[in-house]
Amino acid sequence: MIWFYGAVTCASLHVGEIRPGKLRGNHRHHDCNETFVIWGAATKFRLENNEVADNGYAEVTIGKDEVAVAASPSHKAHALINVDPIRSTFIIGCQDSVISYNASSSDFNVWKDL
Repeated sequence: MIWFYGAVTCASLHVGEIRPGKLRGNHRHHDCNETFVIWGAATKFRLENNEVADNGYAEVTIGKDEVAVAASPSHKAHALINVDPIRSTFIIGCQDSVISYNASSSDFNVWKDL
């Protein structure tokens, strides 16, 4: 069994909507873990995983009628992509530290194919 750890506490919380064809994330935090609740539309969740030889990430699709909890540990890139042609994806994200997006503690645009 492989364990990926999400947020240990909830120091920062965000709620968001991802419209059809759009994405959120495609970044990596170096100093916090993050946990997501995802629902509302067909959505791909991508997580960096160097054990996957072909592309270095694992990816799952959450169905439009499903609710998923996904975790992204620190130092692992993540992205949420709405692949539904009509519905919006909704997310609640919890980080175990307060993120400063202007600091060098996050890397952006990790994957060029998104």
